[in-house]
Amino acid sequence: MNRRLLFIFLSCLLAASALRVQAQYVTVAPRVDDVNDEDVSIRRVELTSEYTIIYMTHISPVGSGSTSRRRSPLLDENSSTISFVPSSRLYVNQGERSYKFIRAENIPTTSRRIVESGERVDFVAYFERIDPGYTVFDLFECKDRLSEICFNFWGVHIINPKKQVYAKRNPTKPVPPRVQPKTQTKPQSAPPVVTKPVPEQPAETTAPEAVAISGLTRDAKTRKLIGATLTYQLLSGAETDGSSVADSTQSGDLTGTYTIPVDLRGRYVVTASKQGYLSQTDTLNASSRSVARDFDLVPITAGTKVTLKNIYFNAQRFELKAESYPELDRLVTLMQSNPTMNIRLEGHTDIVGEFDANVELSRNRVNEVKKYLVLKGISAGRIDTVGYGPSRAINTNRTLKERPENRRVEMVITKV
Repeated sequence: MNRRLLFIFLSCLLAASALRVQAQYVTVAPRVDDVNDEDVSIRRVELTSEYTIIYMTHISPVGSGSTSRRRSPLLDENSSTISFVPSSRLYVNQGERSYKFIRAENIPTTSRRIVESGERVDFVAYFERIDPGYTVFDLFECKDRLSEICFNFWGVHIINPKKQVYAKRNPTKPVPPRVQPKTQTKPQSAPPVVTKPVPEQPAETTAPEAVAISGLTRDAKTRKLIGATLTYQLLSGAETDGSSVADSTQSGDLTGTYTIPVDLRGRYVVTASKQGYLSQTDTLNASSRSVARDFDLVPITAGTKVTLKNIYFNAQRFELKAESYPELDRLVTLMQSNPTMNIRLEGHTDIVGEFDANVELSRNRVNEVKKYLVLKGISAGRIDTVGYGPSRAINTNRTLKERPENRRVEMVITKV
């Protein structure tokens, strides 16, 4: 008899536990406005009474080793390590509320897991339950560091309706009859009071906030306002399939002001250009709010020096990454539009490693840039190259934040 009672008791506990972890709302393949690391994705979000459970997948790139987590020097090029930082948080409504990380499954939080090239890792992260009514959250795992990209997501859209609160309906109390003053005549009963129902007022709806990219175009040397052409294209976002075409607008010749209305929210690439000036390009995130961006255009004159910001190489390697091609294609267009212009490409590194090796690395990198331009039809005689290594730093080179700024390719106009 005691065993039977114990069995019934344990069965009840298991049933209660199952009810407790049962998902209240499930969002499969949620819409995500922006992701920090393209190697990781969110497959599913479950909301239980206690947790926000996020199912994720990490796929290590094939061929060159993942950069999504710091690679150990003891690993080969096709291996990397991943982990999930326990100080992670979920944020809603621009940081109005935050929710703590609880635990993770199939991914370590105090050590690192080795992943091979092309390997898929499915893992789960548990956070505190997001309050009902918040249907968009940001997952901030950590802040990027040298050779390490965090699993950060912005604008994760989920099913999480606000709980309905129903007011208790009290029955309408009958209205007592009016008391008539005593008179000689026979008192008459008062007519019944009819309560007219008050029609429900429609809830006020707030129109979604208009989003735009706007700013000024100026001459970088004189700070004078100038008119320019602003070309823009939607790169990624929840409302695009990646096939958006480029469009353009003009800033005012006298005011220098421009406005790009954002009909489809996401990440935009915007290029400001004007005849006689170096064009300038930036990638702007217009997923949730308006963006202000001023463009200071550098006039094309001998001696002008600019940093080519979107040139990328793998760590300690000189082969160009594909992400560099759009920036270099714009440089090709510039040199085609100015056929007498000659340039010098200057390569720089940080102070990590041997000095001579860094000089050689910087020289090899600018030669790779020159090779790309020549393949696109630019005469090799119009392009000089020099590698300075770490000898011309633009800051102290002491911190992990400063060192990436010194790893750069600069272009100097030597002839117009």
